[in-house]
Amino acid sequence: MKLIYPDNISSITADEENANYLAANLEDDHPKKVWKGTSRDAVVTLVASAGGAICIIATNATSVTIVLSVGQSISWDTGISWDTGIAWDSSGDDDTTETTLLSGDIDGVIWSEFAAARTANFTATISLTADAGEIIQAGVVTCGTLRTFVDPIRGIRDGLRDYSIVRELNNGAWYIRKRDVVRTFEFSILEDRETDFYIFMLTTAKALGPSPIAWRILTKNITDSEWIVFCRFDDIMPQGLHEFNDFSQIDIRLLEVL
Repeated sequence: MKLIYPDNISSITADEENANYLAANLEDDHPKKVWKGTSRDAVVTLVASAGGAICIIATNATSVTIVLSVGQSISWDTGISWDTGIAWDSSGDDDTTETTLLSGDIDGVIWSEFAAARTANFTATISLTADAGEIIQAGVVTCGTLRTFVDPIRGIRDGLRDYSIVRELNNGAWYIRKRDVVRTFEFSILEDRETDFYIFMLTTAKALGPSPIAWRILTKNITDSEWIVFCRFDDIMPQGLHEFNDFSQIDIRLLEVL
C-alpha cells in the first residue's frame, strides 16, 4: 500500500486554461472541480519542495509524459551574446516511470513514482494529451512524500455509497434525485509496531485528519488503476490492535472524495 503525504506543491500552472476552469483548481481537494485546457493537449508545470511520486486524479488524458528537472534561474546582463552551437546541460532532467494505463475516461488516474525521491526544490513538467475532439482536463494533482506500507491482508471490502435522494410519495410512487455514488474501502494491514505502525498512526493519520489524499491500496503484482483512489478516512480514524509481540494490526476505512 502506498500513499502520498504530505503534498509539497508550492505552485502549479498550465500553458492553457479555460477561464472558468483555472489551473488553480488542480490544488483543490475536490476532483470534480476540474481544470480544463482549451485544446486536446496541454502542459501542466508544478514546483515542489520535495517528493517521491505524482498522482493525477479525474483526467481524460490518454497519454502523459512527466519530466523532472532541477535548476536555478539565471538572468544575463544585457549585451551578452553566445556563440552558435552552444547547448545547455540538461543532465538534471529525467523522466519518471508511468505505471498506469490511461483510458480516456474523465475519471482516469495517473500514478507515477520517481526513480529517486527529491529532497530539494524541483520542477515537474507534465504533458497531457486527450483523444481527438476532446478537451484535456484533470481534477487534482498531488506531489509529495511517497509513504510505503504493507499491502492489506486478505478480505478487503470494496463497496459503494449512494448519495442520491430517494423518497416515497403519498401515492406510493418514488421520487429519485440521482446524486454521486462514491467508493468505500475497509481493510486491515499488519505492520511492524516499532516503525511503520507509529509512522502510519501518528506521522500520517493523526497529522492528516479528515483531509483526502491519493492512495494506492494494492501494489504487489497489481497495476490496475481501480486501486488508485482519492480518499479520506471514513467515519472513524484508523484503529490499532496490539495482539502480537512485534506486529500490530491497523484497521482502516476509506471514503472516496469527489
